[in-house]
Amino acid sequence: MLRRVAGDMALRPRDFTIREHRQRRREVDVFALHTDSLLVEIKHPAGAEGGVLMSYRTCRNRDDWTGGRENAVAVESLSSDQGYATLVATLRVVAGRRG
Repeated sequence: MLRRVAGDMALRPRDFTIREHRQRRREVDVFALHTDSLLVEIKHPAGAEGGVLMSYRTCRNRDDWTGGRENAVAVESLSSDQGYATLVATLRVVAGRRG
């Protein structure tokens, strides 16, 4: 999913990093798309039956995991073409990209 988002944002492979990590304390798998100005996270909380949480925020660089305020994404909105297109357009603005 995050590779598709990166492609639809017209990011070049050197413009982003996709990482996976586990937060042992909470037992949450996190998949992150990280650019120099944007962090998009998809979290799979343990115990949530098929539940997924998605959010994005600004950041100062690819090493900045604290960044700005988290903006939650209603995962249900991604089931429509329009909802997905709106998300990609929003992420472009947050990342400071045009087009």
